[in-house]
Amino acid sequence: MKKTLLAASLGLLAAAHGGEIGHQGGGAFNPGDFFAPPEGLVLALYSNYYETTALRDSSGNRLTSFDIFGVGVNLDIEVESFQVIPMIIWSPGLKLLGADVSTLIMPIYGQTSIAADLSSLGNGIRIEGNAWGIQDSYVQPLWLTWRTPEWDFSTSYGAWIPTGSYDPTALDNTGAGFWSHVFRASTAWSVGGKRQTLFNASLAYETNGGKNGLDLTPGDHLTLDVGMKHVFSPSFEAGIFGYGQWQTSDDTGRDAVAPDTHDRLFGAGVYASWWFVPQKSSLLIRHVVEFGARDRFEGRSTALGVNFVF
Repeated sequence: MKKTLLAASLGLLAAAHGGEIGHQGGGAFNPGDFFAPPEGLVLALYSNYYETTALRDSSGNRLTSFDIFGVGVNLDIEVESFQVIPMIIWSPGLKLLGADVSTLIMPIYGQTSIAADLSSLGNGIRIEGNAWGIQDSYVQPLWLTWRTPEWDFSTSYGAWIPTGSYDPTALDNTGAGFWSHVFRASTAWSVGGKRQTLFNASLAYETNGGKNGLDLTPGDHLTLDVGMKHVFSPSFEAGIFGYGQWQTSDDTGRDAVAPDTHDRLFGAGVYASWWFVPQKSSLLIRHVVEFGARDRFEGRSTALGVNFVF
């Protein structure tokens, strides 16, 4: 069933989705989380559920049919994924160029399931299945944060490592099969310097390596994150955020399909965090809705998490 599912998925995407997407997603952090603590260790565990029934073409229209050898095929597709994401942030209390130094490590384990109904010439078939496994991991070895009474600034370099399984001839891949390098710059303004109400903006540029076993390098992506949060009490904070992501360069290589087709995606979300031990332990919930997609899926996600600060 898994092979049937993924073989069909590859066929659908080849017919309808011309480009390659990168690793980095928008809305990955809450407002304020683009800046690590000056010193300490943060251990977090998140679970994230994503679902979609909308695959958008390069014009942003929902794909409900496609042609194979001149024969029209109707499509109804549903994708779900569940991820378990541990995260470690370490700030050893060191300074570099006047900035606090931090490091982030984020492995991912997850599951993806696809169900598709296809019909043509009065005949129909339903294809469904799922696959579990270790997915690609993110590490951010260099993360610098400068602080003033009202402003925070940070810059970082991170990499998506292809720790998930990938083989262009396999049908049950859990990884994307390529490295991604992410360069980020962020800023935040705290009203009155009290860190009670905070506005932030962050710009990330992702450049990708070649896919294993293929002559194909996905195009670069630019992601803009904006948001604000308010601390209502020592035990409760909440905020809103949004993002836009654009492919900025063509896919390259002999195996690229429609290399000049560039994807894009927008999203908006809300979050709330309850510090059951103020500034030491918290529970988190967040919800994100995607919109304005081109050449990719468009859906929604919900995450729950717990954080411990040492």
